[in-house]
Amino acid sequence: MRYPAGFISAFYNPLQNPDAPTIGTATTSSVTTLSITFTAPTNVGGSAITSYVATAKRTSDGVLFTASGASSPITVTGLTAVPFTVTVVAVNSYGPSASSAASNSITPALPAIGQAFGGGFYAGQIGVSGVATHNLVVGPVASAQNLSIQWKIVTTSTSGTSSVIDGPSNSAAMNNITHPAAQFCEGLTIGGFSDWYMPALNEIEVCYYFLKPTTTSNLTSTGANANAVSPEPISTNYTTGDPAQTSATDFRSTGAEDFASAGGYWSSTENSATNGWIKIFSYGGQVGLSKTGYYSVRAIRRVAV
Repeated sequence: MRYPAGFISAFYNPLQNPDAPTIGTATTSSVTTLSITFTAPTNVGGSAITSYVATAKRTSDGVLFTASGASSPITVTGLTAVPFTVTVVAVNSYGPSASSAASNSITPALPAIGQAFGGGFYAGQIGVSGVATHNLVVGPVASAQNLSIQWKIVTTSTSGTSSVIDGPSNSAAMNNITHPAAQFCEGLTIGGFSDWYMPALNEIEVCYYFLKPTTTSNLTSTGANANAVSPEPISTNYTTGDPAQTSATDFRSTGAEDFASAGGYWSSTENSATNGWIKIFSYGGQVGLSKTGYYSVRAIRRVAV
């Protein structure tokens, strides 16, 4: 859907059309997509807003790419690895609003490990048979991490939590007061995104592989991850030196965003009726511990490749 500038100026009526949205931040999830956040206008005009239209403008030649959605954020696809800016209009039954201000300039590409991405920080990829299906985003320490929380308040089995890779499904099955860690993750809205969840075992393992905070030797009897994507090896245990301490400075020990190396982090994967799987970030161990114990959790989200 496209609303050329002439169309907008000819039909915009401030008594009927909504005000322009407030532009947020443009981020990228691959070399062909970007995502834009925005805030809905307070004044919706003469009728309720029915949709929003995001327009990515290629800086080099002004070519436009559009996508529509019901709320923030909106993803625009079909792009290339050159700079774009994005504007958003709100649409009601009378037509579109004026355009928002332009976003920051963004060049579609995957960031380096540990760099800002999708409301948090890029943590690597998961996939099937070595082919990437999703990019993983680790939430910020300040809002997405709890260092002392239970997997469950009683030691009983929880159905729907057996997957080692489908964190969204596991986490959704525990989105209630009986499962404090998952409920904490599911209740977050960060950076305009509300799809945060408690990571499955193989997802949090990817976070360890690329964001290991310490220089401690790895536990070599664990670590094989069938959902790993290069450069992490598939179905191969750690060596003493691989993975190494992360290259992302903020995620190293005592860094602003590091996974606390002294403790373990819950995954959303059930180990047994009484235990949940824990990932230990100092040396890569993973162990089943009592669901009623108090350990750390950190929310993540995933972005389709």
